[in-house]
Amino acid sequence: MALICDQLSVVNPVIPFSRHTQGGVRYNLQYGHQIIVKGMFLQSYGTSFQVNFQTGFSDNDIAFHFNPRFEDGGYVVCNTKQKGRWGPEERMMINPFQMGIPFEISFLVENSGFQVKVNGKDFTKYIHRVPFHRVDTISFIGGVEVTQINIKDTCASSLQRMISEVQSYPSPCDSTESKEWKPKPPSYLQAIAAPINP
Repeated sequence: MALICDQLSVVNPVIPFSRHTQGGVRYNLQYGHQIIVKGMFLQSYGTSFQVNFQTGFSDNDIAFHFNPRFEDGGYVVCNTKQKGRWGPEERMMINPFQMGIPFEISFLVENSGFQVKVNGKDFTKYIHRVPFHRVDTISFIGGVEVTQINIKDTCASSLQRMISEVQSYPSPCDSTESKEWKPKPPSYLQAIAAPINP
């Protein structure tokens, strides 16, 4: 799935699922991208599930491997694979997922790492081992039913909110008591716009 700045939503993808081009153009993961995955583990589907943030279709370069497992009481493995070789494994000996119970995983790309939340609660932060902007593909493998994948740019959303707030000046019909914003006189605006000659 191409990771793009605009919101993107995929409903009921068939697992395994992997794609990195959108209209023939490759997009890379950026700071502020948030990937939200909704689904459910089913006993008949197996005992583990992987979300891989990788470079291309090949699994030789995986920047972030997120792998909940149900064996041995349940745990979650996180790792990075470079040139076909796995790095040191990070293992959380807790599994916030339950068979047959819907879940929501949120992966937020920050400068230092992936902030992972499960069902709205902080779960782990995985520090980047390779630059996140190399990631152009997300893949899903294993025993899970995914109902929805949403990818959005939280930075663009914040910017849009800021623009909306700036553009929502008080109406001339508002009462004078509620007005905090006051227009500047024309001479003030002309002074700002006037070029400064050395």
